[in-house]
Amino acid sequence: MGRKRDNAMKAVAAALIILAIPVWLLAKCGRMELGGIEFVYRLPAKIEKNVRVMVVFGGRNWPGEKTIKTFNFDKLADKHSLILLSPSFKDDKYWQPEKWSGKLLLKAVEALNSKCSLPDRKLLFYGYSAGGQCANLFYNYMPERVEAWGLHACGVYPQAPQKNGAPAFATCGLLDSDRVRISKIFIYKYRELGGNIIWKTYAGGHELNGEALDFARQFFDDILGGSASPICVGEDETMLVLPPHRAREIDIEFRNPLYSEKLKKLWEER
Repeated sequence: MGRKRDNAMKAVAAALIILAIPVWLLAKCGRMELGGIEFVYRLPAKIEKNVRVMVVFGGRNWPGEKTIKTFNFDKLADKHSLILLSPSFKDDKYWQPEKWSGKLLLKAVEALNSKCSLPDRKLLFYGYSAGGQCANLFYNYMPERVEAWGLHACGVYPQAPQKNGAPAFATCGLLDSDRVRISKIFIYKYRELGGNIIWKTYAGGHELNGEALDFARQFFDDILGGSASPICVGEDETMLVLPPHRAREIDIEFRNPLYSEKLKKLWEER
């Protein structure tokens, strides 16, 4: 009888642990609806004084929950006290923020700030494919509200980039040739106007790969960790790397600011 009772108690304890997992997840994740659009958010393990919001935009018509799970920025968010916010935008050219989606996103940020008693700090943007279009077009729409941004596999950019643009990066698969070409044109303009943006390509096509996500996580880790000044600069195509004091030896339109040894290593990988 004693053994049976012990086994029964172990079974109950195991069941309680299993039941507790969704409760823990629900405590960190949430949803809200504005203007008929669902916004999904994930809270960090601990909300620190430096808490801020990172908006993550998924592929075309991705629901916010899929975006947050796919990008898997959880460790980054917990380390830097980031609240991940992802809009479940659908069609209606939502990547054009001046029409309706930009105002709606700002309303969602304001609602989240109010709900969690957050200070009004600058945002961070990251997106893939159509979400990459959102990342840079939304930045262009509200540059004073954004600390840094990045994207993968994007083919739509503003005609006129911001002057002295915020730190940014763009990655793309080499077989995604149209987007590579379009991205390069924008990147050259961004740099010539005083903005710091990193360009990195990968083998493969339009898919979002793990290497691109690793690069994104490291870039934002550097920026959020206070690495505002590059430790070196790299040149597109030739992969030449020079110390900051020799940066002018690389033409500005080909110049990549690299903020840490880890980021440099990821940038150099082929």
